[in-house]
Amino acid sequence: MISEAIVDSVISEMLGGFNENGEYFSKTRDIFTARLQSYIIETKNYLEAAIIGEIGNNTFDHNFVFEKKFPGGVYCNLSYRQEYVVLADYGMGVRRSLLSVLPAITSDLEAVEIAFTKRISGRSPEQRGNGLKFVSETIRQNNWHFYFQSGNGSCLIDRQQVEFIEKASSTTGCLAILNFGGAI
Repeated sequence: MISEAIVDSVISEMLGGFNENGEYFSKTRDIFTARLQSYIIETKNYLEAAIIGEIGNNTFDHNFVFEKKFPGGVYCNLSYRQEYVVLADYGMGVRRSLLSVLPAITSDLEAVEIAFTKRISGRSPEQRGNGLKFVSETIRQNNWHFYFQSGNGSCLIDRQQVEFIEKASSTTGCLAILNFGGAI
């Protein structure tokens, strides 16, 4: 389970801007890919790496604008508190990404729910948009734990149960916290 305390701790760090020159921040896709490849070599956890890669690569696939006061790229801590994987970016978030294709979206919560349940692409006219559905399905099939937030819309997957929740606080960009079942 991913507790509110863990979510609050990560959001607090996120609000602090993470250290863009630290070991967990990848300013470009090639740096992120190299770190992910090292993870695969060390752990042989290919399915976990596919999920981490899908979420992390979304930073570079869907963000053409990052918040000015925060660094561009993706924060990726593969051993947060020895049991979580944390990915975060300060990009435009799910809602802004999907608005170009679905201009009727009225909230961050609606956008997050669409991203995890509907086949839709933020890169129209390309027929894409299966990545977060793959993440959701794989998390559920493997009884893992997952938390995702963009703006004030969030998705919580605790083993088989999926909940979409509107949060009181908002995040810039996207935040994902994964637990693959124990200490990493």
